[in-house]
Amino acid sequence: MQSIYTDGSYLKSNPGWHQQDGAWKLVHVQRALAQAGLHPSTVCEVGCGAGELLKTWARQRPDMQFVGCDISPQAYALCTRKAPANVRFYLGELPEEKGFDAVMAIDVLEHVPEPTVLVNNLKQISDILVLHIPLDLSFRTLIKPEILEEERQTVGHIHFYTAAYVKRFLQGQGYEIISWHYTNKYVERPPQLPRLRSRVGMFIRRLAHYGLPRTWAAWWVGGYSVMLVARRKK
Repeated sequence: MQSIYTDGSYLKSNPGWHQQDGAWKLVHVQRALAQAGLHPSTVCEVGCGAGELLKTWARQRPDMQFVGCDISPQAYALCTRKAPANVRFYLGELPEEKGFDAVMAIDVLEHVPEPTVLVNNLKQISDILVLHIPLDLSFRTLIKPEILEEERQTVGHIHFYTAAYVKRFLQGQGYEIISWHYTNKYVERPPQLPRLRSRVGMFIRRLAHYGLPRTWAAWWVGGYSVMLVARRKK
């Protein structure tokens, strides 16, 4: 079935398929795993996009084995460019193999029609789940709901989350969260902002980021995601 991810529309709206964010996301994946006390040697990423996170990790750790898969032919073509020998990519929803030390879905749940189905499928791949999920719902989007529509149109988000809902969702799917922290790309990797209004907005973001508890900043100002590691309950 055609979608914006298979017909080329997503790549047209997002040239490079967010490859520039791969190294930044990897830092947070590694931080989350370290906080959880986990040291996987085999890792699968479902919905890997252009595969830059996995390729960067594979170059750092030639002793590890990685597998990535994505439904987009355009993303798959980007994945296979200059891929290290210890990472394999598949075109499809799920990998052929099972039994990985950890499975990741980085910025995926907000895109898929049925997140519960995806999480149940991920359970078959590994007991350890690593997720990165944008927290699109905030006070800011409450008073400016057009922001959510822009997210839907530009990056394909069809589900919108808060931190509290993410926790309840995973607990309802039979997971215990063993590592959790907030990320904020806008503050950690600030873009070039030529407009004064945008620079003022970034100043407010930074004030909130460094002056408020993360939970408060995520709700009142927005722009945050959560990186977490969860273990399936036996």
